[in-house]
Amino acid sequence: MLDFILYLHVLSAVMMGIYLLLPFLAQRVQALDSTTAQYGFLHVLFAMNRAAQFALIIAFLTGGYMVSKAPYSILWMVLSIVLFLAIAALSGIMGKRMRLALAEESGSTIPKQIGSIKTLSLINGILFFVVLTLMNFPFMR
Repeated sequence: MLDFILYLHVLSAVMMGIYLLLPFLAQRVQALDSTTAQYGFLHVLFAMNRAAQFALIIAFLTGGYMVSKAPYSILWMVLSIVLFLAIAALSGIMGKRMRLALAEESGSTIPKQIGSIKTLSLINGILFFVVLTLMNFPFMR
């Protein structure tokens, strides 16, 4: 059972790898020539963010199960939970900004929201990198 949970946990971590790519992809939205291309590309980024949010939930649940089976330090557990919740909150805010940018098919609302989307994606990428580092070097009791 633990092997299956670990498999789900690693699979969800791979799916969350989009958070490392999203800052670079969000930079490309403004470089596209037409607003329809920007709209289509941002729609893909929105779908990728949604998939990563579901993966984040799976990683949180499977990680919670695995933590209950091993002696991790309280500090490590608190840091892990806080970082996961920060990623969840920021990706939710970023998803709302993307929905607002995609509100009109003409793409006229994209320039108003793209700055915050790029900033939130960068912060999420940094936080996910910190989470990966923390998960690879856990503090044991």
